Amino acid sequence: MLFNQKNMEPRKTIIIVLLLLSIMGSDNLKAQRTMSLQECRELALENNNELKIAREKMIMADNEKKAAFSNYLPKLSATGIYMYNSKSFALISDSQYDALSNIGSNINGNLQNYILQIIQDPYLLNIISNSTAIQNILGMMQGANLGAALDAIGTEIANSLTPDTQNIYGGMISLQEPIYVGGKIRAYNKIALYSKQLAQSQYDTEQNEIIVTTDQAYWQIVSLSNKCKLAENYVNLLKDIVSDVDKMVEEGVATTADKLNVKVKLNDAELTLLKVRNGLMLSKMLLCQHCGLPIDSDILLETQSIDDIIISNDSLEYTEEEIFEKRPELTSLLLATKIYDKKVNIIRSDFLPTVSLAGNYIISNPSCFNGFENEFSGFWNIGVIAKIPLFHWGEGLYKIRKAESEARIAKIQLEDSKEMIMLQVRQYEKQIEEAQSRIIACSDKLSDAEENMRIADLGFKEGVMTASEVTEAQTSWLNVQSELIDAKIDYIMATTYLRKATGTLK
Repeated sequence: MLFNQKNMEPRKTIIIVLLLLSIMGSDNLKAQRTMSLQECRELALENNNELKIAREKMIMADNEKKAAFSNYLPKLSATGIYMYNSKSFALISDSQYDALSNIGSNINGNLQNYILQIIQDPYLLNIISNSTAIQNILGMMQGANLGAALDAIGTEIANSLTPDTQNIYGGMISLQEPIYVGGKIRAYNKIALYSKQLAQSQYDTEQNEIIVTTDQAYWQIVSLSNKCKLAENYVNLLKDIVSDVDKMVEEGVATTADKLNVKVKLNDAELTLLKVRNGLMLSKMLLCQHCGLPIDSDILLETQSIDDIIISNDSLEYTEEEIFEKRPELTSLLLATKIYDKKVNIIRSDFLPTVSLAGNYIISNPSCFNGFENEFSGFWNIGVIAKIPLFHWGEGLYKIRKAESEARIAKIQLEDSKEMIMLQVRQYEKQIEEAQSRIIACSDKLSDAEENMRIADLGFKEGVMTASEVTEAQTSWLNVQSELIDAKIDYIMATTYLRKATGTLK
């Protein structure tokens, strides 16, 4: 023995083990991962990018449905504005402005002239001299600054008629509530609901595709693993025969041609083994990539031997109605037909009357609600808006007909898909029956091939049969084994395809 625990100290044993492990290399230290079919499916579903995209589309459809529902609710918006004008607006001309500004001076000058004329008239002067009241009025008119007061009033009026409109501010808060829009909002909400269900159906379809692809990669590895073992056994058998033929040639009971014939078969077998090994390695890399694992991961499948696969004779039970209900592709097409029907309603609503309720609050500076002043002031209004399309040269009719044609096309595609799916179901049923028949036939042939190989091997050892006959018997046995492996894998995959076609794939 390499180690003797009784004669070696524990520390020395550990050191030697570590040295041996370091010599073996880091590649041999990698832990081999055993994976079942269900684990491969779960990893593939978790790491597949297409499925992640389908999941995001479901989230998008859900948000679209919520957005469509918001069209039932009132819309509130706010608008603000600022504008600078190069000139101000004026309600009077410059000459009129000057006239209003100097109205007091003009009136005061004319009044003094009138007083002088009165004083120069003897008759009027006599009246004024005898009237204390008139004297008081004339004194007040001469002493008061009436012109300046009138000028101030005129200037104020002139300024009010020439406001500052170079800087304009405005704002509005608007509220709108649709009352009737031709059924468009209801149709949009239905489309949003169908779109959400469609996204879920497409997600299920993508999920089924990933499961089928994973099963294909998994069982491809199982098939190649078993064929690799067969090829290795076949190579070892041929090596034993080559060794026996070499001895027989030395003893003179076999010819050089027999030796060369066996070596040629050995070379072919080794080349076949190399191809199978390469195919097995690439298949494992493909499965690792599909499951989101590093492609150089050392994986071992739970189902390794083809003998572990149990072929069940239980048949799936289903009806056409169940298939049409469970198949996600048909669900998608059915939802598509409903969406196209609602699109017809939407296009029709564009050419129907619409009624909506509107309310606004508007504020501006300058404002005109208390004269014309540079102050913020506002007002509110409420009303009903109606729009009635009158004439569009038949545009609405043509668009509606187009939408109806699209809806009919979707229904035709749905019926065609139903026929194709039932054809697929029948096809996979025949494939299962064919695979079962092949398994039975290969099992019977395998017994005969094993007996034939046993007799040929015994005859070769007894010297009554040639090496060519032995290799031919072994080749026949190898082919039958390979056919049995293919038949079992075909049965498994046909069952998977049938479950997918009937919508029962889990």
